[in-house]
Amino acid sequence: METLMTSLGLNLVQGILLLIFAPLVAGIINKTKARLQKRRGASIFQEYFDICKWWKKATVLTPYTSVIFILAPVVYFMTSLYAATMVPGFLTGQFTVGDAFIFVYILALGRFFMTLSSMDAATSFGGMGGSREIYISVLVEPAIMLAILINSIRYHSTTLSSMVIDYDGAYFTVSAVLACIAFFLVMLAENSRLPVDNPDTHLELTMIHEGMTLEYSGKLLSLIHLGSYLKIIVFLTMFGALYVPINIPLAVKILLGAIIIGIVETLNNKMRLFKVRVYLGAAIVLLLLAIIAE
Repeated sequence: METLMTSLGLNLVQGILLLIFAPLVAGIINKTKARLQKRRGASIFQEYFDICKWWKKATVLTPYTSVIFILAPVVYFMTSLYAATMVPGFLTGQFTVGDAFIFVYILALGRFFMTLSSMDAATSFGGMGGSREIYISVLVEPAIMLAILINSIRYHSTTLSSMVIDYDGAYFTVSAVLACIAFFLVMLAENSRLPVDNPDTHLELTMIHEGMTLEYSGKLLSLIHLGSYLKIIVFLTMFGALYVPINIPLAVKILLGAIIIGIVETLNNKMRLFKVRVYLGAAIVLLLLAIIAE
């Protein structure tokens, strides 16, 4: 019982730590993009200032929305925080709450509520963003499941903490490299990053994730953005711990992953919506090849 409580405590502390550093990682990505575009850019701490600014502003609600509109940002944030306590990283123990399938579908729950809220507001752009989000999620979730299957076959477990790369064995293999590349592609799509979505766009017709947040303001908007930042660092932590076959500290992997995301977003434009299936299809093919190589 004492071991169980210790493990739960470590999971909770890790979730809080990832929450604290999540805006910093988003700031590093934006700073990398600015430097590559020969701009000075905002400070890497700008996301902290933005979160505080939104939190202090009043929340404007229309009388035509239901309780789902208020509940969705809370669920989205809490599911991201819960995922942060599950992912193997610096502190998490061996508690079985870190099952990979629970991880995937707890994040899907947050996406589901955000989609409901986009339709609850009954705006054309919100509904458009919600439908696009569902379209992409239908393609992303099978890819994530295949990525999990590779580790499940390798380590004979579906617990995330049991899937951490074993550096005492043969870890730099063809299967590991293919899985690493494929998971990075899937990670960009799951977090609404370029080339799948553009988080910096102000054109409503091209928005996906941001299109669902147009009607939000104040504290609810800050929860949505904080949940999105947290989701990025959660996937970077998972990417570094489970898929990057290089024996370096996890914090360095997260930093390098953020910088690589900035580089990829600078070198690519947003692709057309119906080309996303080709993009994710390529990731699925890589994962299938990794399973065969395994």
